[in-house]
Amino acid sequence: MGTGLAHRALGLALLAGLLTPATATAEDATLTGIDVASFQAGIDFAAVKAAGHSFAIVKAGGSQLAEGPYTTSTYADQVDGARAHGLKVGHYWLSGDFLSPTASADYLVDHLHDYRPGDVIALDDEVLDDSTRLWTDTDAAAFFTRVHDRLAAPYVPWIYLNTTTLRAASWTRTAATGAKLWAASWGPNNGTYPGPPDIGTAYPTWSAHQYTSAGTIAGTPVDLDVAKPSAFTPVEPGPPPPLPKTTTEQDGIPGPVFWQRAQNWLTRDSTYRGPLDGVPGPQTFKALQAELAEHWSYTGPLDGIPGTQTYSAWQRSVVSWGYAGPIDGVMGPNSYRAVARFLNQDAWD
Repeated sequence: MGTGLAHRALGLALLAGLLTPATATAEDATLTGIDVASFQAGIDFAAVKAAGHSFAIVKAGGSQLAEGPYTTSTYADQVDGARAHGLKVGHYWLSGDFLSPTASADYLVDHLHDYRPGDVIALDDEVLDDSTRLWTDTDAAAFFTRVHDRLAAPYVPWIYLNTTTLRAASWTRTAATGAKLWAASWGPNNGTYPGPPDIGTAYPTWSAHQYTSAGTIAGTPVDLDVAKPSAFTPVEPGPPPPLPKTTTEQDGIPGPVFWQRAQNWLTRDSTYRGPLDGVPGPQTFKALQAELAEHWSYTGPLDGIPGTQTYSAWQRSVVSWGYAGPIDGVMGPNSYRAVARFLNQDAWD
């Protein structure tokens, strides 16, 4: 992992000294641990345990490479090593451009090694390697919702974010999934604990803190972490906060909120099972076509490629919501305003 800025690799060691648990204590952060990936191949988990650490968060894989999703080559060995020495175990997934959040969750769950209920399932949300886009609050929430649906309780989700990224956005939907914040904030990154991370008001609280990349365990460079005991307490997700109303009802221009609300509607009333990411694609339009075929005389293919037939049926569906123009399959501001009136019902919040 890195800070998501200049760092493109996990565990870049700047200093050689081992930070002991005694020097890594902070109020309500009484457990110390490490996070590892292929850069820590062959790490001596007996030495990790002897140093007083109590947990290891292991990279399972990611979707940040153009060649597609993968399982980290050292994943199984590191889980086995941490488990054999009595450490709490976590499995983390690196976000990326090359698999959707829901598909990433499925890939992770399908490839988990020796997962046991109560293990941490972490999402490392940063932009590395071939990827260009940070996963949004909606993306992260979709990931955790899918993982929760697939795994047996007890469930312990963490989201890893550097504090600059964290404070620059809203994470209310992710927090509502129960995901605990694993904050990355290195301070001087000299192997000493810099104090609690500054998360502002962006998240209810932090649960774990990656505070340096400058640790070593028996000569192996590692990132060092502290965690509150409650970081390992299972959670049950609450309901997500409501989506905002779309301004398309006023301006006739469909934007991300318009499409999020459309996706939410199509999730509940049709066949859409993707994330509420506000980016319409084939899944969104295929679900729209299915809904229009069932209720509004759409007779075209369910191919996820919208055309005149799709849009004509959509126009017919919103006549009762104020659309008074021609049924011509050409979506303009008046068409979108009427659709937005429908989508702004509280039912699609």
